Amino acid sequence: MGQVNVTYEDRLLEGIDRLCSARGLSRAELMRAIATEAVEAHDAGRLAFQIEDGPRIDGSLNALTTQLRAAVVELDRAQKSTQRHEKRMMDVWVGNEEAIRQAQENLTARVNDINRKSYEPFVNKIRDLIALFEGLKTQMAKTQEAGLARVLDRLEAIRAEAVAPRNLYKVMFPGDFSLRFLVILIGMIGFVGALVVLLAAANISWIGVPIAKRSLPTTELLCRVINDRYGVRDCEVPAEYRRGQVPPARSGK
Repeated sequence: MGQVNVTYEDRLLEGIDRLCSARGLSRAELMRAIATEAVEAHDAGRLAFQIEDGPRIDGSLNALTTQLRAAVVELDRAQKSTQRHEKRMMDVWVGNEEAIRQAQENLTARVNDINRKSYEPFVNKIRDLIALFEGLKTQMAKTQEAGLARVLDRLEAIRAEAVAPRNLYKVMFPGDFSLRFLVILIGMIGFVGALVVLLAAANISWIGVPIAKRSLPTTELLCRVINDRYGVRDCEVPAEYRRGQVPPARSGK
């Protein structure tokens, strides 16, 4: 007797141990059964490891002939049984006009039920939206009515103001009023205003200083005023006038 040593991966070895535990065999017995089955299947020209309940193919000629005859008889019986079953199925399937009508009604009812279940949520959602729009329409109508009522009240008030009698006031000028008179009047008003401004500038410093600065934009003009005011020629205010103790004197006095 000879001995064959084979090395397996850990995963395959775990599977072999699991199979040995399930069948109650040792590793050596399982390997021996596998090798025997492979050799016998190869010699008999059949598939190895066939199921126990299935037909096993024998390798002898007589056995193959017997099995072939039995297979032919079984095939004929199965064909006749199939034909009878097919005839019964065709009779049941074809039926009469009443059966066809009933089948069509059942099919139509089933299709309608499927369609109803599919579009019913959508229809319910549309109904909810329609109800919501109806509420919004009512609310918008109330809001518009309130706004229109305010507009109508305002228009009524405007109409009442428009038709109410009014008192007109106007300025009456003399009969000989003309553009010349208006120009003379404006000139007189301007002259009086200029006098008032000059009087205020001579007595109020915060009005006079800006006016003097605007009236004397250059140093030459300012020196001419100082020379004429204090009777000097060097554009210098005398010391006694700087302290404000002596009132300013005109030139030539």
